[in-house]
Amino acid sequence: MTDAELAILSIIAEGPIHGYDVQTVIAERGIRAWAQIGVSSIYYVLEKLERQGLIESTVTQDADDTARRLYRITTAGMGVLQTAIADLIGTPREHADEFELGLANLPTLRPDQVRTALTAYRQELASRLAQARERRAALLAAQAPFHIEAMLSHRVALLEAELAWIESFVAAWEAQAPPDEPTAVAAGPDEVPRMKQLILPHDPDSPHRRPTRHARRTPPTLLPVSAAPPASDPTPAPADDAIDEHSAER
Repeated sequence: MTDAELAILSIIAEGPIHGYDVQTVIAERGIRAWAQIGVSSIYYVLEKLERQGLIESTVTQDADDTARRLYRITTAGMGVLQTAIADLIGTPREHADEFELGLANLPTLRPDQVRTALTAYRQELASRLAQARERRAALLAAQAPFHIEAMLSHRVALLEAELAWIESFVAAWEAQAPPDEPTAVAAGPDEVPRMKQLILPHDPDSPHRRPTRHARRTPPTLLPVSAAPPASDPTPAPADDAIDEHSAER
C-alpha cells in the first residue's frame, strides 16, 4: 500500500465521506508534507481502493440535486489498514540514508563546497521546521483529534533534533576542516609568455597585419592580332611565362 492509499483509506475509516471532502481533509492536515497526493490522483486512488474491495461507495443527492459519491470503508479495508498501521509504528525505519551516504564521502569535496552544502541543508531544515510548527499550531487551534496532532508533533520533534545535530556537526567539522585552497589568480597579459598568448588579426604582431610581399613578374606582352593563332588551331594558348620568354628573345 502506498502512502497516498494509506492516507486516503485512513481518512475514510474515520467515517463516511465524499470525495471532495477527502481533498479538504488532506489540505487541512498537511498530509502532503509526507505523502505525494495530487488533486487529480485522489479519485484515481478512490477507484483503486474500491476495485480492491477496501472501500465501497453510494451515490447521494445534495439539496440542489447534485449527485455526489459517498465512500465508506469495508471490513476488509479496515483489516488491511490496521495491519499496515501496526507495521508502520512497530518498525523503526531509516529516513536519511542518502544524507549519510553523502557524509561518508565528504573528503571528495573541497572545504568551501562542504560548507556551502551544509549551509543549504541547515536552511532547508529550518524552513521545514517553521512550516511544521505552523501547521501544528493550526491543528491545535482547530482542536484536531489527539492522533492527528501527534503526527505533526512527531515531525516537529524530529526536525528539531536534526537541526540541533547539524549545528553541532558543522561546528565540529569546522574545527578539523583542512584549510581552504588558495584561489587561483588569473595571470595578466605581461605574465603570460608571448608565444602562449592568443594573437588576434588586429594585433600589431599578428602575421595577418604584415604586408604581403609582391612577387616580381614581367607583365605579359600582347602579340599582334595577325600573330594570334587561328581559332580553329587546337594548340592551347601559351602561358604567361612562355609569352614573357618569347618577348625577351625578340
